[in-house]
Amino acid sequence: MECRVCGSLAAPLFETEVLHRHKVTYFECPTCDFVQTEYPHWLNEAYSSAFTNTDTGTLQRSLILGKSAATLLFFAFKAKARFVDYAGGYGTLTRLMRDIGFDFYSTDLYAENSMARGFDAQPGTYEVATAFECFEHFVHPRQELEKILAYSDTIFFTTQTCPKPTPAINNWWYYAPHHGQHVALYRPKTLAYLGKEYGLRYHRILNYHLFTRRPITTFVFSFLVVAGRFGLSEVVRLLMKSRTLSDAALLETNAQKDKTIT
Repeated sequence: MECRVCGSLAAPLFETEVLHRHKVTYFECPTCDFVQTEYPHWLNEAYSSAFTNTDTGTLQRSLILGKSAATLLFFAFKAKARFVDYAGGYGTLTRLMRDIGFDFYSTDLYAENSMARGFDAQPGTYEVATAFECFEHFVHPRQELEKILAYSDTIFFTTQTCPKPTPAINNWWYYAPHHGQHVALYRPKTLAYLGKEYGLRYHRILNYHLFTRRPITTFVFSFLVVAGRFGLSEVVRLLMKSRTLSDAALLETNAQKDKTIT
């Protein structure tokens, strides 16, 4: 099996059942440490719903990750610029970030943007792209990375890195074969390789990652991520102007314009 990150020959790890019925082999790359499934022919089944029944942390993730995102974007980037949430699901994070005051937009191929209607991302350049809990879903990581880079050359994302030595299928919950959506599992070496291939600096703290061409250090990135989660995000809220009411007025104005046109 060819590694879908670096093209090296990947070695078989183990076989398990995905979606409780497909026998699937997992592979590990000796060059870049990437762990992948065989080509995932079961994805139409896996994505019959954008979110799995067992993903009970969807809302909690947005609330927690939003704190770190708000702090990082406010202090390290242009807070008044446009931002995009790639694979943004139902638009929960986008709505939260707009409520704080950031000009956020959402895009997702598999889910309807129901929480941030009217703020779908359009092609163009954005200050930063967020991509939370989606890298592990990428069948072709390089191609997906290029899609995100079309929006921004800075990507703030999360994914659980695979331990080393590689755990057995029953010893690491993030494999998640029961829902079949996690087909790409990374290590820091994998992500550093990807970043280098596209001329990006790579920074990491725990499961938070940053690809960027900007002159930000790992210390600054790590400090803002942690400080945001533990209270600094509340200062950002005080310094920003919420878009909650202005968004409602804008959407009402747009609705009236649409009626006039039709």
